[in-house]
Amino acid sequence: MAKTSRLIQSLLLTAGLLGLPQILAAQNPPPPPPQDPNQQPVPQQTEVHPKNSKEDVEQIGNRDPGRGINFYSLEKEIALGKQLAQEVERSAKMVDDPVVTEYVNRVGQNLVRNSDAKVPFTIKVIDSDVVNAFALPGGFFYVNSGLILRAQEESELAGVMAHEISHVIARHGTKNATKGEI
Repeated sequence: MAKTSRLIQSLLLTAGLLGLPQILAAQNPPPPPPQDPNQQPVPQQTEVHPKNSKEDVEQIGNRDPGRGINFYSLEKEIALGKQLAQEVERSAKMVDDPVVTEYVNRVGQNLVRNSDAKVPFTIKVIDSDVVNAFALPGGFFYVNSGLILRAQEESELAGVMAHEISHVIARHGTKNATKGEI
């Protein structure tokens, strides 16, 4: 619970910091009118910076957040994830209610579709009161029922799911395994 609370606080803080420049810019008053009726105001220069690919939403799908040293191909990563997913599903009780599983899958697949994901995602629900979600290499993703029940808004669930999806996109699992082999 504390981990999820910290995650939500972190997401809110990040969103606030990202929106702060726009709020401050909107609060700057326009320049006062000229004193001399013949004098024209000097137009203010606003710096326009081209968006880099990280900031440009039009580039989603064309970026490569998974770049870097990684000894695992995407195919090996998917195979590793599949193997780990089988272990998870052997040891955990899965929710088989189609209403719940379809809802969580729809939320997750909408996020994946609008991301830089290079692998298909398999999203399942674990029957556990623990507020948690986790993703394995290769797009195998699990959401605990405790997280679903605790989330007051769909956006809270989506925020946690987006965070986990980003781990898969950035290939953190196999990058960390690669670091262990170096």
